[in-house]
Amino acid sequence: MKKQQNKINIKKKLIILEKTKTIVRNYGWSEKILNKLIKQGVSKSDLVYFFNNNYKEIINFSLENLNSILEDKINKINIINFPINKRIKLILINRMTIINKDKIFFKKTFYHLLIPQNVKIMKKNLYKSVDSMWYLAGDNSVDFNFYTKRITLAIIYTNALFVLFNKDFQEAEVNIDKNLNRISNIPKLKNRFSFIKDNLPIILKGLFN
Repeated sequence: MKKQQNKINIKKKLIILEKTKTIVRNYGWSEKILNKLIKQGVSKSDLVYFFNNNYKEIINFSLENLNSILEDKINKINIINFPINKRIKLILINRMTIINKDKIFFKKTFYHLLIPQNVKIMKKNLYKSVDSMWYLAGDNSVDFNFYTKRITLAIIYTNALFVLFNKDFQEAEVNIDKNLNRISNIPKLKNRFSFIKDNLPIILKGLFN
């Protein structure tokens, strides 16, 4: 019974998310989204129940949903026999493919989260995303490697997003290849993310301070 209710709740949240995406593609993210959703037939009680009547909770859900879509996609591919670098590349490319299909929405979400008052949300969701990607890649590291791997992937991922949103998918793929090759040629893992960080676009550097 509880599982069934959870499925119903997720379905309702996804319906609200799809309506939100239409608004964001046209107007971007703002607190006005809640009133726009009500005008489109979404009940205020649902916004309160599912999202605490807070549009930033819808942002969180949209990124959690992105992680779920990626997980479903990767689980259908047998990547366990690939070297770890190829697994990570495959996961990144699949994530970029999903994002590219709704590029306007994710671009506006990305830049909205770069606003200073939203950086905390950006960092929280970025960590969840890279942690999920390493999990899908079968990473079992602990200690220092656990953190350095996630920071390095976060930098490669955000760098690729910046390229995708300002150029195109092909350029983003080239960027991923270039950065994965660069870090693989740096022997000490703790120096790898420092190297990539130094090559980030200025707009992204504040995320890693």
